[in-house]
Amino acid sequence: MSVARSETTVDDERVRVTTYTFEKAGDTTGPHVHEFDYVLVPVTGGTLTAVSTVDGSSRTLTQVSGTPYTGAAGLAHTVTADQDGIVFVEIELKPQG
Repeated sequence: MSVARSETTVDDERVRVTTYTFEKAGDTTGPHVHEFDYVLVPVTGGTLTAVSTVDGSSRTLTQVSGTPYTGAAGLAHTVTADQDGIVFVEIELKPQG
């Protein structure tokens, strides 16, 4: 199991934009907690498994290319690719004011 590649291209006072690339099935983000609310935009689509680092529960995430979805700050999990070649863009929304 290897770590998914991540590249942050924008990180300013309003947003942080990071592209995640899972080259092979089994690539993982490792455990992390989302600091901000976010919008996730799948580039390729595919399935991943998210495992909560709080209670160990898991769920399958089926991403559809170009179909965004949202997530909330505080989510603590590890995400692992179920197949090769998954790419998505995460846009974190920083609080204003």
